[in-house]
Amino acid sequence: MLKKWRVKGTVAALAAVIVGVGTLTTPAKAADPVTITIWTFGDVIQRQLVQEYKILHPEVTLQIKKSDLDPLNGSNMVTACTSSTGPDIVAVEVSYSGYWRSYPKCFQDLKQMQTSDANAAAGIPAGQSASDIQKNYLPWRWDQGVAYNGAVIGLPTDVGGLEVAYRTDLFKKAGLPTDRKAVAKLWPTWDAFIATGQKYLAKLTKAQKKNGMGFIDNTGTIYAAIMNQGTAKYYQNDGTETGKLIYDTNPQVKLGWNTTIKATQSGIGTRIGQYTSDWNIGMSKGTFATILAPAWMMDYIKAQAPDTAGKWDIADMPGGGGNQGGTQLTIPSYSKNKQAAYDFLTWYLAPAQELKVFKTYGLFPAASVLYKDPALTGFTDPFFSNAPVGQIYASGVVKLKPIFEGKLERAVDQAIGAGLGRVAAKKMTPDQSWAQVLSDLKKVVNN
Repeated sequence: MLKKWRVKGTVAALAAVIVGVGTLTTPAKAADPVTITIWTFGDVIQRQLVQEYKILHPEVTLQIKKSDLDPLNGSNMVTACTSSTGPDIVAVEVSYSGYWRSYPKCFQDLKQMQTSDANAAAGIPAGQSASDIQKNYLPWRWDQGVAYNGAVIGLPTDVGGLEVAYRTDLFKKAGLPTDRKAVAKLWPTWDAFIATGQKYLAKLTKAQKKNGMGFIDNTGTIYAAIMNQGTAKYYQNDGTETGKLIYDTNPQVKLGWNTTIKATQSGIGTRIGQYTSDWNIGMSKGTFATILAPAWMMDYIKAQAPDTAGKWDIADMPGGGGNQGGTQLTIPSYSKNKQAAYDFLTWYLAPAQELKVFKTYGLFPAASVLYKDPALTGFTDPFFSNAPVGQIYASGVVKLKPIFEGKLERAVDQAIGAGLGRVAAKKMTPDQSWAQVLSDLKKVVNN
């Protein structure tokens, strides 16, 4: 449940947010008060559901601390595990799951937990371990929360299903089809996507090009999309807890690198950085016509460009399926309130709650048991031209294959991203920049 648009910023102080107790009638049997501390980022923990849980459990106080992703999943968690002090629940983003799956001692094995009868009234029976609820979730997303020793260290929140959000009004002006099925047929491959972008550019005036208008907001996003469509990224499972690094030999890496550079050099992208003020303004002004949009980005587009309602639609990704982001909620081994934390997790991440979050905020459920439920598949969004977003994102995420992740996943991503940035800024040729990536990663691997 990455929700990257609310995680931005280089340094952010941890801010404690105490969720107050709602006013309710006295329960027949008062439970002992308990405070569950949660470390999170972005909108992984949704306020609406927190308030609902307070109504169910007035005895529970949820103490929530937010921070930026990298310090949270990096130094903060390392310090907490080393000192055996810290929260009852921690959100771990998938780019860090490969690292923390190497340290199962830092987490409670959720196969060894069982639900109490605390949420029986909400349809969650007592006695359920992680093994019992595993069948409800998308297998490759579930695996991202399983440690190398088989312990279940985290339960999946959402799937960052990736599709193409596009402006129908801008497509029409450029002489391109606007129907989502016809649009998807424009780009069965990434090369076709780039070619479509060039056709779009040909319809722009010199003044529009001078003002920075383009087909896609940022071509750098293509790299991650292509990487998640493969069967391996930077590691190969060789039976060890860390895996074997293959970033320099995996053809999928070079495919993502070369295709992204081709798109950049074709000129179809703007030079606008995502999650910047110019990007937000560009959504409203029509500076770009397409965005590779995870399901959670739909809510962001609505917030930043409310006047464009009905001008957007969602089409299938080139290459078939996509993903960007996702989170596991974990219970550290040093938690002082493991049972209360587990009861909250199993309620918060139950299919019923994940469906509610999707309909409200666009975060696509990891609970695959919903993927054939009419409540999901029949859900449409008027902001996006009444696109059947539930069906579109469901059909995309099931096409993806499991990808083995290793300890340095985040570091490799950052090094390659920096390399693509050097090429985009014309500071290096593609070959020079790739050589620099390999040199940088050699230092990271040997540290």
